[in-house]
Amino acid sequence: MKFKFSASDVVAQKRTTQENISLIKKWLRAGDEKYVPSLLSDEFIVLFLLSCNNDVEMTKKTVIAYYRLRKESPELFDDRTSEREDIKKALNTLRMISIPNRTEENNQVIYVSIKDTDSKNFELHPIMKASLMLIDIEHHTSPPDGVIFLADMKGLGFFHVFKLNPISLKKYFTYLGEGVPTQFKGMHFMNGNYFLDQMMNILKAFIDPDVINRLHIHSAGWNPGELFPKKCLPKELAGDLESEDVLSETTLQLFKDREDFWKAEEELRKSVLK
Repeated sequence: MKFKFSASDVVAQKRTTQENISLIKKWLRAGDEKYVPSLLSDEFIVLFLLSCNNDVEMTKKTVIAYYRLRKESPELFDDRTSEREDIKKALNTLRMISIPNRTEENNQVIYVSIKDTDSKNFELHPIMKASLMLIDIEHHTSPPDGVIFLADMKGLGFFHVFKLNPISLKKYFTYLGEGVPTQFKGMHFMNGNYFLDQMMNILKAFIDPDVINRLHIHSAGWNPGELFPKKCLPKELAGDLESEDVLSETTLQLFKDREDFWKAEEELRKSVLK
């Protein structure tokens, strides 16, 4: 799994230490954890360390959760490629955008808006899979200090909510809370409505309260500029960036550029099971 940053650069920036990297590598070599490979690159280890504020014991728990949850959720983590027809459909149903600029806190922003409001084209698993692939895209060039989602829910209706699967949603948000190799800072839903409120009530029944507290619904008229700098917003939201459609097309190319990573990640993960 190749990255465009080096662990030594991150160490030089004093964001982590070589000692912490070595401690995780020693723990991995012991091979005591089911599903966890005995060897990971220094760069991948750095992502986990940063996501846990360099707490070595917490990093171990996150690595375990990462591999356990991926083993338990092949529908979200296996055969990840933008060439799949269902992924193509998901990326045509929703605009999924990797915002090219980080916040002042070095958080990556993932922006989502509904492009095709026809609920018949709304398929949950491919949409969740694609959004998690976006997190991997941001890891490629430089480790963020966190990830924050901004989702415009204009166009969400009853039949969209009806297609939500509680078990799948639990897997998705459990991964964001426990296994993702970056800090999940939160998810902000714009243009909240009755149907979104009902979805949140469903989530509260089986999602960890700590994760629920990071989900925020904002009613119509809310200004995302209150939380996000203009450099991180498309022009439709009074931001400095290009339009949503232009940013979406740019992001599609990023998906294509990351294909080798997803293939290598799955091969390494499944090699443990052989």
